[in-house]
Amino acid sequence: MKWVSSDVDKYSQSKEYVDTAIVPLIPISLDSNFKSTVAKGEFIHFVSTELERQLKGRVFLFPEFSYLKNDNQVINKLEEWKNEIQKEFKYIIFLTSDESIKEKKSDMIADHVMWLPTVPFEHMDEQLKRKLLQDQVEQILNILLQSWNK
Repeated sequence: MKWVSSDVDKYSQSKEYVDTAIVPLIPISLDSNFKSTVAKGEFIHFVSTELERQLKGRVFLFPEFSYLKNDNQVINKLEEWKNEIQKEFKYIIFLTSDESIKEKKSDMIADHVMWLPTVPFEHMDEQLKRKLLQDQVEQILNILLQSWNK
């Protein structure tokens, strides 16, 4: 389910089955690594969209959380998001390819941040892109299944 009105109606009807929130983290920076930063966000967008597609009915995909890469308050903001989201969802996953989030994360959100190495899709053919995307999603699915089975 996604952050759209029709899916919120579906969520309201099946709340007891939808227990996982996915929040894609998208860094913004116009420095010399501009293209690399965009690629990280693009990759996380593709992964989170595919994850939602495969787990529709179990996960709720939140809008992308965009932040300035040099924002010293981003972890505090993620903690606020976590506190708000956990009122409704048992499991919260912040998906990112940004190393700085991985390095800065606090104890409060450490178990909720899932860092993925970026796969640059820019010059790949569609078939290879789909295969690599599927491989990443399968790895996340395994981690989610372990969490759900605890």
